[in-house]
Amino acid sequence: MNQSSKSKISKRDAIAELWSRGELSWKCHAVQKDMRDVFYRAEDNSTMVWLLARQSGKSVELAILALEQCLRKSNSIVKLLTDTKLHAQSIFDPIFKMLLEDCPEHLKPTYIESKFTYHFSNGSSIQLAGSDNKHYERLRGQKSDLVLVDEAGFCDNLTHIVKSVLLPTLTHTGGKIVLASTPPTDPDHDFYGFIEQAELNNTLTKKTIFDNPLLENTQVQRIIKEMGGINSPQFRREYLCEVIREEENVLFPEFTEDLEKEIVKEWPKPPFYDTYVSMDLGYKDLTVLLFAYYDFRADKVIVEDEIVLSGKEIQLPDLTDKIIKKEAELWTDPLSAEVKPTYLRVSDINYIVTQEISRISNGNIYFLPTKKDDNESALNNLRVMIASKKLIINPKCKTLIRHIRNCKWKSSDKKSTFARSPDNGHYDAVDAVKYLVRSIAYTKNPYPAHYNLNLRDVHVQNPNKFYGQTSNDVYKAIFNIGRKK
Repeated sequence: MNQSSKSKISKRDAIAELWSRGELSWKCHAVQKDMRDVFYRAEDNSTMVWLLARQSGKSVELAILALEQCLRKSNSIVKLLTDTKLHAQSIFDPIFKMLLEDCPEHLKPTYIESKFTYHFSNGSSIQLAGSDNKHYERLRGQKSDLVLVDEAGFCDNLTHIVKSVLLPTLTHTGGKIVLASTPPTDPDHDFYGFIEQAELNNTLTKKTIFDNPLLENTQVQRIIKEMGGINSPQFRREYLCEVIREEENVLFPEFTEDLEKEIVKEWPKPPFYDTYVSMDLGYKDLTVLLFAYYDFRADKVIVEDEIVLSGKEIQLPDLTDKIIKKEAELWTDPLSAEVKPTYLRVSDINYIVTQEISRISNGNIYFLPTKKDDNESALNNLRVMIASKKLIINPKCKTLIRHIRNCKWKSSDKKSTFARSPDNGHYDAVDAVKYLVRSIAYTKNPYPAHYNLNLRDVHVQNPNKFYGQTSNDVYKAIFNIGRKK
């Protein structure tokens, strides 16, 4: 027998070997492999949020991760939650049966229907539950190595379940948690808070229908038609994974993903401009400073950068130093090396703080109190500026972008207070940008009177009038200087 014959193994043996290693990536299509890579690259104790379009294989990938965990580590416990107890069985039972078809018998788990649990011979288990009727309570206690939540956007009491029931089981194991879903239809659903937190932590992953390798273009077009068109809220939510903002609940429903792409971008700085700084002070919340200028000829307010500090981090000497350095970084003339004087700084009214900043800076950094009357009109003006693309935001202003995108009222029937944001603030960057746009001197032209003056367009009327006269005679005639007698 030659060497090649000895080394050749059957497909069945190869599959059995992969199962024994807990290596099931070969069962994944492209999107599932991407999500699998995201999962395994994540740090221990990570909370990941996956926004995945319908028919993208979300539930199958979660089942694969559960199987891999249990096969790779003996005595592992995986907790798998979905929206209802019925779905925990009716959706995942056929998925596990399909995945386990080619699994060697000695590795296959035993399903105990009465306990909604798969038991493995190595002591590992997968525990299933629904969020309805407190069925999730069966997942409370006992350390777990992995927590998976399917249809998170449709689970009842999601915040309570995740933070009070599931996360504590991962404290001592370094286990990860995955919340996977399409965006909820309920604008007040808890899952939106997790989406925003994941944006803040850079742990949000999104896959749309156009990423799905299982769908041909004709199938995609059929789905678009059936859902009422590519711009219908249903298609955008279910297949583009967009967060559809309801005007009654959020402050800036016009700040869609398409509009965000047109507003959030780099902007070429004009030769002449006036600079502004706005500050929203917070002690329990965030302190946000925005650094901007007004492009007079383009009629646009350009927010170049931001400083964001939590209330506990506020030390006025340090804050003053940060302001001085940021202004120098943004507005130093490269030729003269001089810092362009800031035209105006505004802040919410706290005279003690602003006076202290002025004292620390030897009078160089001074904030005027912003206008705070007619808040509704000020917010409406900001909405108009966003919708008309008169506000441009540099991509590095991540807090401002996130706050505009997600800002909502504390109560939809009483529009007076912003809800609490996941970064321990109250969307404070929205107040900062509101102060900014209402403080711009829109009619002030920063360009010199002679700028772009073409001397070829300057004409002297009747040039022969002074022919043959001396310069002194010309000056005397122009300035009406009388001759001495």
